[in-house]
Amino acid sequence: MVKTNISFTGVNELISALNLKRSEVRDAAAEAMKVTVAEAQAKAKEIAPKRTGVMAGNINVMPVSKGLLRIKGTFIAEVNYSSYVEFGTRKMAAEPFMRPAVSWATSRFTNTTVNKMKEAATFK
Repeated sequence: MVKTNISFTGVNELISALNLKRSEVRDAAAEAMKVTVAEAQAKAKEIAPKRTGVMAGNINVMPVSKGLLRIKGTFIAEVNYSSYVEFGTRKMAAEPFMRPAVSWATSRFTNTTVNKMKEAATFK
């Protein structure tokens, strides 16, 4: 199993910069995380090797969790041999699909978060 997390921190700075309530920032960041993790899942499914399609079909999103200062989004490749494909073995080369999806999603998350914060801000 390959498990990847994308985390967003810096909520206090956003609250003061955008004149938002803590709950508004947390909700906007959580919505951005939800969108981004779904996009990362789709990207991982697109990139994943598809000899049988089982691996790509078993990349799943877990519910976004909201803490006081942390928003956590997770998507998981749940087939038991996913990590061998992702990282390779001494007998086969790696065919990464989760790490490229995370890299791709990182900039998307930043842009999505900024847009969600602007939507929530009092100065539109």
